[in-house]
Amino acid sequence: MWMLWQFLLALAFFHVSEFTLAFIFTCQDVSRRSWLFSKHYCMAMGFSVAEFVVEHLLFPELKTGGLALSMSRVGLALVILGELIRKTGIITAGRSFTHDIKKSRETHAGLLVTGGIYKLVRHPGYLGWFIWSVSTQVLLLNPLSTVLFTIVSLKFFADRIPYEEYLLVEMFGKAYEEYRARTRTWIPSIP
Repeated sequence: MWMLWQFLLALAFFHVSEFTLAFIFTCQDVSRRSWLFSKHYCMAMGFSVAEFVVEHLLFPELKTGGLALSMSRVGLALVILGELIRKTGIITAGRSFTHDIKKSRETHAGLLVTGGIYKLVRHPGYLGWFIWSVSTQVLLLNPLSTVLFTIVSLKFFADRIPYEEYLLVEMFGKAYEEYRARTRTWIPSIP
């Protein structure tokens, strides 16, 4: 059950740090939504806890033993990596980072951030979240949730990133197009 406690600590850290950074960089935009708890997100996390408990009770051998411990540790290491990538992106972007897609330069901090981690990763917040979310399920040794979180996350980013990048081209023009051409997302199936 220690995996479940690590998972819950990872969730707590993620949400508290997201709210804290939103407050630090965009205090005027902080609201209840800054905690990042949506209905679908809560349902997904509830499903993953249910999967863990059911598998722990019905198939305890899947959650114990040397290989399971090693896989769970890999999951924990990737959870931390995902957090580091995401939080580095938020801190690097500063006031330019928001949880909501901004539709104009006036509602954006007005700066195209291409330095720091953004030199290596076009959307470090998204890449970090992708790694973090899928890895929480590896940490729990949840095979079904690992697959589902991967599929749903990739679908979410396949919809969100092109829309956001359309708006970024509208705001920053050729500067964003050149940045996009030379910097990958590192998210599978999204160049």
